[in-house]
Amino acid sequence: MKLLILTKNILAETSFQSKLQQMNNEVFCSTCLLNACFSMDQEMRHLLACFDAVILSETISYQEIREVISNIREHVPAIIRKYESEFTKGFEEEQSDYVIDQRIKGSASLEEIRELCQTIEPNESEKPKESGYANNKKRAPKVTYHLYNFGFSRRESRLLMCLYENRGRYLSRQEMCQKIWNEENASDSKMSALSSCVRNIKEKVEKCGVTFNPIDTAWGRGYQISDEFYQLIHTEAELKKSDAQQILNVTENIFL
Repeated sequence: MKLLILTKNILAETSFQSKLQQMNNEVFCSTCLLNACFSMDQEMRHLLACFDAVILSETISYQEIREVISNIREHVPAIIRKYESEFTKGFEEEQSDYVIDQRIKGSASLEEIRELCQTIEPNESEKPKESGYANNKKRAPKVTYHLYNFGFSRRESRLLMCLYENRGRYLSRQEMCQKIWNEENASDSKMSALSSCVRNIKEKVEKCGVTFNPIDTAWGRGYQISDEFYQLIHTEAELKKSDAQQILNVTENIFL
């Protein structure tokens, strides 16, 4: 992905930028582009459209953030606010009249940054035309799949069923680990295994030609089964129910 960090001090972003780059992202850090956002000419609009997300540094004040966001909101897919303290985060969440897509602490671990990156959808203009996901909210395909067609492992199937049974709400990563491994306090290795499991599910679903994301991920909230994939599973359940009813009807006719 291509990420832009807007800051007042490039040196203050060194560690955070390095972690983003370790996730194989292209990261550009700039102070002059921050100043350009206050005027927002046509050239700046085209430039912002090249990035998948803009990260606003904690070096930018609350008042400046309000002005910058009002200028760039419609020109970038996602805006991320980097903060230093929980006090600052809480204050901005209470006072803000603007929309922030995600928030992340400046001292976030590599794992937290990895999870953040997973929530950012690649820019539509950068995606290959045959990509399986995008922000594709088309209705579920007419073709019905059996779950075993996807080649899910036992753990992946269990994860999906947990999300299926809790449709309509996000399950935190801690909750998911408890349900899958029956552990009260999930270790870092379990958290990492969970992320890998979610990633594998998405890849297997995409390889089967399904053109929507099976699992919605929200930073700080967790995972939720997408409505489209829920309907696919629901359709499968209804199909089995219908088949069972047909068998019952045939059996009754035989003995009548």
